[in-house]
Amino acid sequence: MKTLPKKMGLYFIIDGMYTREFEKYTQMAIRNDVSIIQYRDKNASLQSMKDNARKMQRLTAKSSTCFIVNDIPQVALFSDAGGIHVGQSDENYLEIRKRIPHKIIGVSTMTIEESIEAEKLGADYLGVGPIFVTQTKPDTPPPIGLTNLKKIVNNTTIPIVAIGGISANNLESILETGVHGVAIISAILTAPNPEKEIHKIQNIIKEYNAK
Repeated sequence: MKTLPKKMGLYFIIDGMYTREFEKYTQMAIRNDVSIIQYRDKNASLQSMKDNARKMQRLTAKSSTCFIVNDIPQVALFSDAGGIHVGQSDENYLEIRKRIPHKIIGVSTMTIEESIEAEKLGADYLGVGPIFVTQTKPDTPPPIGLTNLKKIVNNTTIPIVAIGGISANNLESILETGVHGVAIISAILTAPNPEKEIHKIQNIIKEYNAK
């Protein structure tokens, strides 16, 4: 069973809103040493999600890439994923912890209060955002910005993954807040050359960490 990487770096969310080539992007992530990938597929059937997740998990099983499933405990269990990520409006994460105590559980938060509470309840990491305006979720609340992200980093002790509108262009400003990882979706999946974009992002992270 994979554990949460100490240096999370790029957290690549492969979202069914942008692609159906889940295996292709999983292989791409593995080739480029992406620490974590998340499978998110909000509009798919449960069986389709199970099938896709199992294929993705099998690809990551022999690699250093950790595989996370978004929202659905049944899919995480069926595929033997490394963990699950849940939002504030998803199934209560305390109930999920009871069902899958041996897996990584990440929780989405927007405020200091939500972040501190999620840490107290046993979240393994937090997905904080949106930091900037994002097109991935049309109903996304207003961005919290860098200042609030920094406050959350300073008031929690578990790993923080920033999410929302992050790209190579603003990546360094995110890293300067002290986050452990950056979740990126559309900046990769809509890029003219997604693999080149992953490589670019990875280089920015490596160069920043080498300072």
